[in-house]
Amino acid sequence: MRHPAYRLRKYDAKIDPDAIKLRFAAHRDTMVEQEEAIFGEISLIESKAKVVCEAAGIVTMNIPAYLNFARQCYRLFKKFSQVSRQNEVQNWFNMWVARGYNPTVLARVADLCGIAIPGY
Repeated sequence: MRHPAYRLRKYDAKIDPDAIKLRFAAHRDTMVEQEEAIFGEISLIESKAKVVCEAAGIVTMNIPAYLNFARQCYRLFKKFSQVSRQNEVQNWFNMWVARGYNPTVLARVADLCGIAIPGY
Protein backbone atom coordinates (compact mmCIF):
# COMPACT_ATOMS: atom_id res chain seq x y z
CA MET A 1 0.00 0.00 0.00
CA ARG A 2 1.32 3.41 -0.94
CA HIS A 3 1.67 6.18 1.57
CA PRO A 4 -0.75 9.09 1.04
CA ALA A 5 2.13 11.57 0.85
CA TYR A 6 3.64 9.60 -2.06
CA ARG A 7 0.33 9.61 -3.89
CA LEU A 8 -0.06 13.35 -3.33
CA ARG A 9 3.46 14.09 -4.68
CA LYS A 10 2.78 11.95 -7.74
CA TYR A 11 -0.59 13.65 -8.32
CA ASP A 12 0.94 17.09 -7.88
CA ALA A 13 3.65 16.29 -10.43
CA LYS A 14 1.05 15.14 -12.97
CA ILE A 15 -0.98 18.34 -12.74
CA ASP A 16 2.01 20.64 -13.05
CA PRO A 17 0.98 23.10 -15.82
CA ASP A 18 4.41 23.10 -17.43
CA ALA A 19 4.54 19.31 -17.57
CA ILE A 20 1.03 19.15 -19.05
CA LYS A 21 1.90 21.80 -21.62
CA LEU A 22 5.01 19.89 -22.70
CA ARG A 23 3.07 16.62 -22.98
CA PHE A 24 0.36 18.19 -25.10
CA ALA A 25 2.88 20.01 -27.27
CA ALA A 26 4.74 16.76 -27.92
CA HIS A 27 1.60 14.89 -28.95
CA ARG A 28 -0.52 17.67 -30.45
CA ASP A 29 0.11 16.94 -34.14
CA THR A 30 -0.60 13.23 -33.75
CA MET A 31 -3.71 13.92 -31.67
CA VAL A 32 -5.10 16.36 -34.23
CA GLU A 33 -4.33 13.94 -37.08
CA GLN A 34 -6.18 11.10 -35.34
CA GLU A 35 -9.17 13.28 -34.47
CA GLU A 36 -9.36 14.60 -38.02
CA ALA A 37 -9.78 11.06 -39.36
CA ILE A 38 -12.36 10.16 -36.72
CA PHE A 39 -14.38 13.36 -37.22
CA GLY A 40 -14.56 12.65 -40.94
CA GLU A 41 -15.88 9.14 -40.32
CA ILE A 42 -18.40 10.29 -37.72
CA SER A 43 -19.62 13.06 -40.00
CA LEU A 44 -20.18 10.55 -42.79
CA ILE A 45 -22.10 8.18 -40.49
CA GLU A 46 -24.24 11.06 -39.20
CA SER A 47 -25.03 12.21 -42.76
CA LYS A 48 -26.07 8.71 -43.79
CA ALA A 49 -28.14 8.27 -40.62
CA LYS A 50 -29.92 11.55 -41.29
CA VAL A 51 -30.78 10.38 -44.82
CA VAL A 52 -32.19 7.14 -43.36
CA CYS A 53 -34.27 9.10 -40.86
CA GLU A 54 -35.61 11.53 -43.44
CA ALA A 55 -36.49 8.70 -45.83
CA ALA A 56 -38.41 6.98 -43.03
CA GLY A 57 -40.32 10.16 -42.22
CA ILE A 58 -38.85 10.62 -38.75
CA VAL A 59 -39.98 13.88 -37.14
CA THR A 60 -37.20 16.47 -37.23
CA MET A 61 -37.06 16.90 -33.46
CA ASN A 62 -36.40 13.15 -33.03
CA ILE A 63 -33.52 12.95 -35.52
CA PRO A 64 -30.86 13.92 -32.93
CA ALA A 65 -31.69 10.77 -30.95
CA TYR A 66 -31.08 8.61 -34.01
CA LEU A 67 -27.81 10.47 -34.62
CA ASN A 68 -26.82 9.75 -31.02
CA PHE A 69 -27.51 6.07 -31.63
CA ALA A 70 -25.40 6.24 -34.81
CA ARG A 71 -22.49 7.73 -32.83
CA GLN A 72 -22.87 5.03 -30.19
CA CYS A 73 -22.78 2.32 -32.87
CA TYR A 74 -19.69 3.90 -34.42
CA ARG A 75 -17.93 4.04 -31.04
CA LEU A 76 -18.79 0.42 -30.28
CA PHE A 77 -17.72 -0.68 -33.76
CA LYS A 78 -14.29 0.87 -33.19
CA LYS A 79 -13.93 -0.31 -29.61
CA PHE A 80 -15.09 -3.94 -29.47
CA SER A 81 -14.62 -7.21 -31.31
CA GLN A 82 -17.47 -8.57 -33.44
CA VAL A 83 -19.26 -10.56 -30.72
CA SER A 84 -18.89 -7.91 -28.04
CA ARG A 85 -19.95 -5.10 -30.35
CA GLN A 86 -23.03 -7.06 -31.42
CA ASN A 87 -24.07 -7.53 -27.79
CA GLU A 88 -23.37 -3.91 -26.87
CA VAL A 89 -25.26 -2.51 -29.85
CA GLN A 90 -28.16 -4.86 -29.13
CA ASN A 91 -28.33 -3.48 -25.58
CA TRP A 92 -28.32 0.13 -26.85
CA PHE A 93 -30.88 -0.80 -29.52
CA ASN A 94 -33.19 -2.28 -26.88
CA MET A 95 -32.85 0.86 -24.76
CA TRP A 96 -33.72 3.20 -27.67
CA VAL A 97 -36.68 0.99 -28.64
CA ALA A 98 -37.89 1.09 -25.02
CA ARG A 99 -37.75 4.89 -25.25
CA GLY A 100 -40.20 4.69 -28.14
CA TYR A 101 -37.94 5.06 -31.17
CA ASN A 102 -38.59 3.18 -34.42
CA PRO A 103 -36.77 -0.20 -34.31
CA THR A 104 -36.58 -0.51 -38.10
CA VAL A 105 -34.88 2.87 -38.44
CA LEU A 106 -32.54 2.10 -35.53
CA ALA A 107 -31.59 -1.19 -37.20
CA ARG A 108 -30.85 0.62 -40.46
CA VAL A 109 -28.69 3.12 -38.57
CA ALA A 110 -26.77 0.29 -36.88
CA ASP A 111 -26.30 -1.32 -40.28
CA LEU A 112 -24.46 1.82 -41.43
CA CYS A 113 -21.72 0.84 -38.98
CA GLY A 114 -21.71 -2.77 -40.14
CA ILE A 115 -23.75 -4.07 -37.22
CA ALA A 116 -26.85 -6.10 -38.05
CA ILE A 117 -29.76 -6.23 -35.63
CA PRO A 118 -31.34 -9.69 -35.82
CA GLY A 119 -34.95 -9.61 -37.01
CA TYR A 120 -34.75 -6.20 -38.74
